Amino acid sequence: MSNTRQESRGPELLAVAVAFVSLAAVSTALRAYVRIFLVKAFGWDDAWMIVALLCHVLFAGCAIGGVKWGTGRHMSTLSDHDVFMAMRFWWICYIGYCWAMIAAKLSIGIFLLRVTIRPMHKRVIYLVMGLTILTGLVFFFVTLLQCRPIDYFWNRKIPGSCINVDVIIGLTFLYSIISIICDFTFAILPIFLVWSLNMDFRTRALLVPIFGMACIASVAVLCRTAFIMDFKDPDFLWATLDIAIWSDIEQGLAITAGSLATLRPLYRRITGHLEISKGPSENRASQWRSRFRTTKDARKDRDETEIGDLGSIRLRDDLCPGNNDGFTAWATRTGHSSDEERDLGQIIIETQIRQQSY
Repeated sequence: MSNTRQESRGPELLAVAVAFVSLAAVSTALRAYVRIFLVKAFGWDDAWMIVALLCHVLFAGCAIGGVKWGTGRHMSTLSDHDVFMAMRFWWICYIGYCWAMIAAKLSIGIFLLRVTIRPMHKRVIYLVMGLTILTGLVFFFVTLLQCRPIDYFWNRKIPGSCINVDVIIGLTFLYSIISIICDFTFAILPIFLVWSLNMDFRTRALLVPIFGMACIASVAVLCRTAFIMDFKDPDFLWATLDIAIWSDIEQGLAITAGSLATLRPLYRRITGHLEISKGPSENRASQWRSRFRTTKDARKDRDETEIGDLGSIRLRDDLCPGNNDGFTAWATRTGHSSDEERDLGQIIIETQIRQQSY
């Protein structure tokens, strides 16, 4: 038996599955934290994204199980039991993939409905969501019931039959095209949503890519279309490995990108803590930059008020006749020193009580 026939690409799928499930799990956990603890507005879009993550975990777990039994290896090198187990894991992957993508697209659509105001935009979102659900369910039931009986898919020793593989190929192409159209619709629509908001240009420009992250999964769909014809290859477990890899990447990207789009409150919280944790000199410099236009303008303002570079000025009322109990002092701070801890124009009132000894 040649070394070529003994080679295995299973570790590639294993690495991809672990990496993208980890990314999806972390991003979804952060999303749940933001929605539950920061904004306190956990909604259906968050629930559907958690469902998508669980289905992705199912897909990745079955893909890893398939690698153990023979996914990524030539079928001629496998025993009948290995083929039986690997093909059964492949069939379960169909289920995980279909429901992961349906749930992820539903989550993204509901999320966009949160910020949509115009009825036309809402109708577009509902149309895309409905199309996604319809094609996803069709793909799910066809792949689920492609063989009769169902277990004939992984056990060819029993009597049975499967539909023509060209049906699966054609349906996969159709599903991929509709998925790409829906993804790009979800990517373009936020441009119209954000540009209609009453925000400055910089804020709107930052929000567009955040809301449009969901379309990044279509990159994996485009890459997968190059391998769809491999469904016809008799060496199924070896030839379809690229389809499994890009399907896993598609799910991971959809869940991760869809969750990252909701993490802006966490970003603001982190940047706020970073500002607080800065040293005193950095905080003072930041305050000066935000409160005053430039150092030159600040000096000009001081010159115009005839304060200039004077030091502290203290006024006391104990010089007035009849004030024998103490005095009150008013001090003005001009902020001439760069190490000044107080702002310009601050007035400090200090009262002292004069005690007499008897």
